[in-house]
Amino acid sequence: MATHEIRCSGCARLLFKTDGADFGCKISIKCPRCRAFNHLRPQTSPSPKRPDRDGKDPLCGSSYPRTT
Repeated sequence: MATHEIRCSGCARLLFKTDGADFGCKISIKCPRCRAFNHLRPQTSPSPKRPDRDGKDPLCGSSYPRTT
């Protein structure tokens, strides 16, 4: 498994390494070098199936008649 490096967004100092496991919650880390707060949140993958829109117009949300 590949190791991912998490670096500071301000000075690029290495903060920690992870094996790619999802940590499941929001994490805030203060960089010891530049004192910047780094806010990390879990990455969610997009849903593999798009939900049905039930005839709603994607631009304004109003219903429109379906033509087939």
